[in-house]
Amino acid sequence: MRLPSAHSIYAPENRTRLLTLAAALVVLIALVDWRTEPYMSLGFLYLFPIMIAGGFLTRTKIVSLAVLCALLQEEFSNLPPADAITRLVLSSAGFVGTGLFISELLRNRRIVLTHMQELENQVQLRREAEEQLRAMVESSPAAIITVDSEGTIILGNEAAQHLLAPGREQLPGSNVRTYLPALLAALQSKRPQGFRTSLQCRGKRGNGEVFLAGVWFSTYPTLSGNRLAAIIVDLSDDLRNREDLSLDNLLKNTRILMSAVSHEIRNLCGAALVVHKNLARVKILQGNADFEALGAR
Repeated sequence: MRLPSAHSIYAPENRTRLLTLAAALVVLIALVDWRTEPYMSLGFLYLFPIMIAGGFLTRTKIVSLAVLCALLQEEFSNLPPADAITRLVLSSAGFVGTGLFISELLRNRRIVLTHMQELENQVQLRREAEEQLRAMVESSPAAIITVDSEGTIILGNEAAQHLLAPGREQLPGSNVRTYLPALLAALQSKRPQGFRTSLQCRGKRGNGEVFLAGVWFSTYPTLSGNRLAAIIVDLSDDLRNREDLSLDNLLKNTRILMSAVSHEIRNLCGAALVVHKNLARVKILQGNADFEALGAR
């Protein structure tokens, strides 16, 4: 059978019963001490009710109880009165010390247990926060990686694995230089404020394919050195779309320009035809081969 611990005995719900027991013991010891033979004292037994009450009473009440027990001991011990003061002081000091020792011992234990409970709660909250963060990172459609001071990738979600090393070995443990050399340069920079910015750079997949990477990253200090956290997206499709859009705009503008030029040429030809008809009435130009060739279609 498992015995209850001292702390469980001094639980708040036992306060009334134990204080009642302590008071009953004080009365019982005083009666027994009063009925014993002269020059024989049972005052040391007062230590037990003081130890019981010390777990619940305040320091002032503990001192009062100890002095009361010392007075009862001296009153019913029937010892020579010559050394009464000395015995009273010594017994009071012993009772007070015992009560305060128990009180401080239990108080410190309660503080430690409370502190341990707070630590457990903090650890639990931190664990829940880490699990939520891990779930958010793993479910993110954007590639997210964390890099240590040596450039080694220590964390990469599924999107990062698919973007940087599709069909290859696990991304954590590899060097970021293989995929995004610009991030390693930012990580090894001696800038005291660190980075919190974005960039577009050349990226390379594990299979050798090159792509345009858009990166949002920040650096932060740790005990083991600077670290870098980055969100990466593939901008190759956006670049191709922008190039296609630019080409479409160029073709549209070219068509508009050629249409305008054609329209102006048509206007000039029409004006020239009118001038030719007017000049055809001039007799001196009739029969001129060059003039007739100008009006030929």
